[in-house]
Order: sequence, then structure tokens, then C-alpha cells
Amino acid sequence: MSLPVSDPHGPLRPQPSQRAFLCGGLCVPVLVLLCLAGISLPASGGQPGAAQFQKWYQELRELEPRNPFGVPLRIQSEERSDRVTVEMHGIIEYPFDAVKAALSTPATLCEFIPLNVTVKACTHQQQAQDVLLTLFFGWKHYQEPRDASSQPYRYALQAGEPGAVSVVLGALKGLFGTAAHRMELDAAGVEGRTVLVLRSFYVQTAASKMATTIYLATLGRDKVGFSREDAGPGLRPGYVKGLRGMVERGVMRYYLALEAFLGTEMVPAARRLEARINAAYDLMERYPLQLHDLERAEFLDAKQREHENQLRLQQKLTGAPPTANRP
Repeated sequence: MSLPVSDPHGPLRPQPSQRAFLCGGLCVPVLVLLCLAGISLPASGGQPGAAQFQKWYQELRELEPRNPFGVPLRIQSEERSDRVTVEMHGIIEYPFDAVKAALSTPATLCEFIPLNVTVKACTHQQQAQDVLLTLFFGWKHYQEPRDASSQPYRYALQAGEPGAVSVVLGALKGLFGTAAHRMELDAAGVEGRTVLVLRSFYVQTAASKMATTIYLATLGRDKVGFSREDAGPGLRPGYVKGLRGMVERGVMRYYLALEAFLGTEMVPAARRLEARINAAYDLMERYPLQLHDLERAEFLDAKQREHENQLRLQQKLTGAPPTANRP
């Protein structure tokens, strides 16, 4: 099934050699940042309606038994000219109200986004008429925010149909020369579960292409994504590599971070952070070929220390810590 992604210059029509799909479940210094900061998409031209969410839900349920990863999730990625796009559809096994609450304020986004291994901190603030969400990207091991690269995004919660929510994070410029970063997250409740759609887009420049080339020739040389592509006559399809594999890994980390957040909301506040970090690690380790980066002890230690750094950053901005410690 082709999942068209809107573009300022017209609809994208991927060529067969440029497309990759995952029917089911499914960077690393410099380029990881492109992957993560690039969670973005050009304006989609409107939010999906209830009928579209119902259609996606039925398709994902039908795909689930044939999915090698055992979960109802599908991803498509494309590299076309200077534009890199990713689109993911999945069913979250949590009610819509819980997902809506997680997406409806920048403070709650800052609770789960840093579970991503290369996000070192997340802060939010009101600036004039805009709400800014700033992400600090860095290495996969522990890193202080001052040593990471900061990227501000404009946060917007868009009104939609009852039972649906849409969030947009956008930036005209991105890290390392990338441009037109935009991420859209649409969610709606279906049969007690939630259908979640993540669409991402960013534009490459000469500088970002050079950084990408270096990364993919060194640290990212053997990395793969989640979708499969045709390997040629007589050969079995293999996991996509290169730039598309890189952006797929980044999108998947965000998706799993949200799952870890939702799955630990009922844990007592005193133990919630540790439970959340462990849950995120467990979810990523379901896909070791793509997402194994650190051993559990190192990941847990890094995320606990980075969380403390984030609280201090947020307190400097607002005079009070973010809601991560709420009861």
C-alpha cells in the first residue's frame, strides 16, 4: 500500500527503487542528530478523519499476523532529491485519552522524548505568541546539555475532530545545515486503542549531505532500518540501509519512547523515572539489530543523570521544574 506524503511542490510519487515498507513492527554522533531532529513533514493539507483512522486500524490488524515483529505497525521511508520523508502508522495498546494527554502539552512531551538515546534534554517555554520546545541532541552515551547541540521547535496543538488530536513540531532550520524540519503526530481512538500516525520530513543541504555521507561510510555503515527493499532478482528482500535506514531508526525510537511513557504512568512517582527508563530499554531491545546501542546499566545511568540536567535547565527557564515529578 502506498502512503502518499504531501509536499509543498505537489504529492510525492516514490519510484520503486526509492520506496521501502514495513508491514508490522517494526545515529552516533553527527547523523543521529539529523535523524532525530528531522522528525518532520511538510504540511499534510489537513488532519485525517475518523473514517481514515478506522481504515488504517483495520489494515494494521490484518497485517499483524504476518508481521515478523509481531506488532501492528507499518513504516515507509523515501529519499527523493533533497527531501527525506518517513511515515509510520501503528496501534498503541492504550486508550485515546492517555495518548492525548501525553501529546497535548510540551511538558509531557519533555517527559518521554528524552527516553530516546540521543536526546540529552528537552525544555519548553512561552516566547511571544509561540511555544518553543528545545531538544538537545548528542552522543548515545551520557552527555551534558552544554556539550550537546540544541534545536528549538515551534510546538502547536491543532484542533481536530472529537476523539482525535494532532501535534506539530516545526523548524525552518535544523542541525548541521538541514532545513524545513517538521514532524506531525496524529492520533485517534478506535475500539479502545489508539491509532498513531507519525509523519516526518526534512530537507538536505550540501553541508548536511556531506555529514550524512561521512556517517554512513563510517559509524553508520552496517546500520539498517525496519522496512525492507528489493535486493534484486533471486535475492530475498533485505532491511533498508543508508539514509532511509537512519531516519527509520530515529522515528522508531520516538514511537517506543511514547509507549514506555504510557506503560509506566501508573507507577508511583518515586519509582516512575527508573521504571520508564527500563521500559524504554526493554522496548528497544526487541529490535537489537536496529536499536541496540548501550548495555542496560549504562543506558539507565545516562538517562537518570540527563534527567537531572533537564530539571535544572527547565527550572532556569520557568523558575519551577517540569511536571516529570508530578504524583
